Amino acid sequence: MSLRAQLHLVWRRLARSPGFAAMSVATLAIGIAANAAIFTVVNAVLLRPLPVPASEQLVVLQHVVPGLAQLSELPMSDALYFLYARESRTLEGVSLFSNAQASFTGADNPQRVPAAAVTASFFEVMRTPPRIGRAFTEADERRGAPPVAIVSDGLWHARYGADPTVVGRLVDLGGERTEIVGVMPAVLAFAFPEVELWVPQPLDETDTTLGGFGMIGMARMADGATLEQVRAELVTMTSNLVEVFPDEGAAKILGNAGFRPIPEPAHEFMVGDVEVALWMLLGAVGVLLLIACANVANLFLALAEARHQEVAVRFALGESRGRLMASFLMESVTLGLAAGIVALPVALGVTRALVGFGPEGLPRLAEISVDGVVLAFGLGVSIVAGLLFGVLPALRAGAIAASDCVAGGMRGATAGRRRHLARRGLVVAQIALALTLLVGSGLAVRSFQRMMAVDPGLDPVDVLTLGVAIPAGEYATADARLAFHCGVIDGLLTVPGVTTAAAASTVPLSGTVRGSGHWFEGDVRTEGDLPAVFMTKRISPGYFTTLGIDLLEGRDFERLDHERGRPVVIVSRSVAETYWPGESALGKGITSGDRPDDAEGWFRIIGVVDDVTEVALHEAPPEMAYYPLSDTGRTDGVPNSLSYLIRGAGADRLTTPAREVVRRIDPSLPVSDIETLETIVARASRERSFVTSVLIIAGGLALLLGSVGLYGVISYMVAQRRQEIAIRMAVGASIADVRRLVFREAGLLAVAGTLLGAGAAVAVTRRLQAFLYETSPLDPTVFLAVSALLVGVCLLASWVPARRAALIDPAGALSAE
Repeated sequence: MSLRAQLHLVWRRLARSPGFAAMSVATLAIGIAANAAIFTVVNAVLLRPLPVPASEQLVVLQHVVPGLAQLSELPMSDALYFLYARESRTLEGVSLFSNAQASFTGADNPQRVPAAAVTASFFEVMRTPPRIGRAFTEADERRGAPPVAIVSDGLWHARYGADPTVVGRLVDLGGERTEIVGVMPAVLAFAFPEVELWVPQPLDETDTTLGGFGMIGMARMADGATLEQVRAELVTMTSNLVEVFPDEGAAKILGNAGFRPIPEPAHEFMVGDVEVALWMLLGAVGVLLLIACANVANLFLALAEARHQEVAVRFALGESRGRLMASFLMESVTLGLAAGIVALPVALGVTRALVGFGPEGLPRLAEISVDGVVLAFGLGVSIVAGLLFGVLPALRAGAIAASDCVAGGMRGATAGRRRHLARRGLVVAQIALALTLLVGSGLAVRSFQRMMAVDPGLDPVDVLTLGVAIPAGEYATADARLAFHCGVIDGLLTVPGVTTAAAASTVPLSGTVRGSGHWFEGDVRTEGDLPAVFMTKRISPGYFTTLGIDLLEGRDFERLDHERGRPVVIVSRSVAETYWPGESALGKGITSGDRPDDAEGWFRIIGVVDDVTEVALHEAPPEMAYYPLSDTGRTDGVPNSLSYLIRGAGADRLTTPAREVVRRIDPSLPVSDIETLETIVARASRERSFVTSVLIIAGGLALLLGSVGLYGVISYMVAQRRQEIAIRMAVGASIADVRRLVFREAGLLAVAGTLLGAGAAVAVTRRLQAFLYETSPLDPTVFLAVSALLVGVCLLASWVPARRAALIDPAGALSAE
């Protein structure tokens, strides 16, 4: 028989059971669509190579320093860049990349865009030259060189209307006349695909700093080199930093801290922590598909049992068991493919929803799309699903002897018991899988609840944030910069509805915070010993009041602290309790630079504030040292770029008046990053919220499919045992007895599935530890609650069959037999 004829026969058989076909396709489509949608994200983020030639050769040069707890990983410094670029043989090219913000200034369309400062070697390492114009040269990165920039394809279209003559144009960038020398292709992905402008990274090999870890090292492995060879070479190269950098004070500190290079593939660096979450989601929807397959397998078994007579006739006519089994498998695969076709538009819709509502920090978000790999995956899943739910009915059909089907009688009864056992086994498997998925969902929910219950140490309600960067050329002195920032703060305080306003170098939970080593007055440690590492922030007076951060001891900064550059500092509670336990930290001296020669040179602690969550809600608050905007020049003077924070009722309505304040002071400056602090806090939890939501949906669908499967089996059992139930009732069994009989059957299946699922969950949920926050993967509350829920739903699903069994008329049932 030709394939076309076999398919025609399959469709005819399925057409005789439209209800079965529709239910099977709908059930499978749920599982296939979920898998295809999540795989679309996994494929784009984890599996698809970076859109850069030979991206598998790209590595990011990271370093570990186990001895410095809060700086356990370090990126790159310019000193290490020149060392690696000059001496490495396993690296074909080395480059530096650092985040930045660039401001188009002037009265005509001021705009602030995400930018990157890169070395001239960056585009060579990426093997992606500009589409128009040229890349940077070594001359461009020399200090004092004429400023140049390269714009992204998106910025080229949005700001310049895709004008090809933009190359060579001079624009006001950060207060300097800057020449646009190139336009990049539409796709250039590294760790920050939102970059819209590139500027040279100023470098001077004769003036480098080993400890200036503020840049990302990007390199390309030489042909034939492996990651292990690169790692071994760099470890050897930096095994004795004191000899390599004899004039660097940081060399001994880093050496004592266990400094070691750990290059990693660029793809892994870009993906970061999201890899665990995405594989977890794909595993969850995979379990959902298995439940759907078990559900359809039960339906298919019932259909196969209804065809016993047909099977007997086909045996009698000489059809082999192999061909009979193949026909059943062809039916199941056909249903699987039909479900895949139905699932495709659903998967597309779900994918768009995932992109639209997924976390903003999800890497390569713009690259998520359905391609050939996704379509092939969907086809493969459809076929595998068809084989999974069809193999048991096919085996059952192949085991049927023609004589069994014709003779019936006790053989039929024995076969019926075997069929009941198979159906019960599938339901137990469904319940076990559902419980495993529900436990994972429950743990994620409990973890998310605990994370959201964390007190970040601040009050985000009614706080608006905005960023302004002033050009270094126009505000060349610290006094000019300080006057501008103070003028903005004073202007914001005059806005109706504003109660307090302040400025800071970073905003809590924005994902950026800087740290440095600190020394204490009277410290017995030598310069080569490991310093205490604190995260640092530059703030104005009123910062703690604006954010609702509790002042535990001492006082806040005052305007005179800034204007006179007093060497004062405020520390967080964890710093005070760690380094001055049982005593007041007020008046103690600390410094983040070289040790001062006299007592006047130390920064004196004037206040202690509560700990604040700075980086992420699931990370412990760091030890913080807050410095004034102006601190006598001991660090880096008054910053050019600051974030302003405004507290006032209806913070989102303060956007326009806040812009107006900046415009009145300097109309050439763009205002960026305007959003409420509540939005920032919500974004900090969005990734966990996204994963938790998907797990809850998958768990709910699993619970639904599992209960539907149990309902089908119990209903079938009642129908098959109709005569037995009638006899029981004829000899005196009450309606309650019949109901208990049905509930007992359902309860045994539910308990068996729950016990099996609990064992599987214990093995599986251990792998969720990295995702869970203050929640054990073996949390007994979750296990017990989910088990009780599942058993309760299963018993509820058996209520209708139990009621139907209790309504059986004994006389009518026995006479029908």
